[in-house]
Amino acid sequence: MPIPRSFLSILVATLFAGVGVSQAAGPADHQQCYKIKDTAAKASYTADLSPSDAAYAESVGCTISVPAKMLCVDVVKSNVDPVPPGADAGESAQQSLCYKLKCPKDQPTVSVEDQFGSRMVTLKSSRYLCAPIPAVLPPGTCAVAGDCSPLANASVACVASTCVIGSCNAGFGNCNGMTFDGCEMDTTSDPSNCGNCGAVCSAPNSTPQCAASTCQVGTCNAGYSDCNGMPFDGCEVNTTSDPSNCGNCAVVCSAPNSTPQCAASTCQVGTCNAGYSDCNGMPFDGCEVDTTSDPSNCGTCAAVCPIGMPNCVASACAP
Repeated sequence: MPIPRSFLSILVATLFAGVGVSQAAGPADHQQCYKIKDTAAKASYTADLSPSDAAYAESVGCTISVPAKMLCVDVVKSNVDPVPPGADAGESAQQSLCYKLKCPKDQPTVSVEDQFGSRMVTLKSSRYLCAPIPAVLPPGTCAVAGDCSPLANASVACVASTCVIGSCNAGFGNCNGMTFDGCEMDTTSDPSNCGNCGAVCSAPNSTPQCAASTCQVGTCNAGYSDCNGMPFDGCEVNTTSDPSNCGNCAVVCSAPNSTPQCAASTCQVGTCNAGYSDCNGMPFDGCEVDTTSDPSNCGTCAAVCPIGMPNCVASACAP
């Protein structure tokens, strides 16, 4: 597996890092390198190494040998005596595994400066390539947001060394308050969290729905209809018994000379007006007979006035 060229910058930083002075423990300012026995499987790789500093020549056709030969870790110096004459050290930032490196000989002379002074250094052939060991953080902890695992439907933030939800994607909410599953709720379609967590849709006599983050009437219960088109009161009409919406919205029952009724979603004749009766049993013409004057239905249905008294006056047969 080829090794990226940027590894040489790690090597140079490790071999020629500035050295800081501290009389008390502070930020890491050096790396301490240990000779190690590495149990990694033997392997070799070839790579071209291009230093980030142009003073160092590019090394072409280097061989990198695994396993590693040294382990370098951050350390802090203290009680340094005497105080070295050179520049302040740069802060080191990682652990590194150093691998044996064999490159074609190149002997440039470069100027270096650290706490121990300024001088010219002639480079011999490269011997080690040091690769950083990524920091392993406990699950859910972080130094920056990039240390956190991606979360569903959310951006990630690092707050007080803890991975948290930064913000939910549009149309989603963190309704269970848990971080691990991100913004788990689709608030555009959940009737228990419609438009926002905890916003419960209510639609009497129906199964409420949520569409485009707005509560809507869903399927009406049997015998009910949403006749006003308003979601807040659901399916507000009982079409089995409403004479203005009998069997369906806007189906108005009509029964002349009576108070119309709706029963079992069917228009029916209700109570006849005084002096009228429903003699044919048909709801469409209501109480169609005037029993005060009809000699065939005098006073009540089918009461026929006899010969000699053929007239019906005030619901009674008369000569």
